[in-house]
Amino acid sequence: MQYSGLSSFIDSLEKSEELLRIKTYADPVLEITEITDRVTKSGGKALLFENNGTAFPLLINAYGSDKRMAMAIGNKILKRL
Repeated sequence: MQYSGLSSFIDSLEKSEELLRIKTYADPVLEITEITDRVTKSGGKALLFENNGTAFPLLINAYGSDKRMAMAIGNKILKRL
């Protein structure tokens, strides 16, 4: 699958239940790092921090699993993982 941009990839992650949206405020200095560390080490989902004190959301761990990497490059065989 080709994506028109990062937004369409994020939509695809969400539809595949590979994305966790975090809507509550998370401090970008230490809190986001701690949350990401715990989730990543447990083999968790991609994280989208929507409220981090800046004008932009922060996407982390988008390519952190074989399945998400396969989705990103459009590999249909690996997407079944």
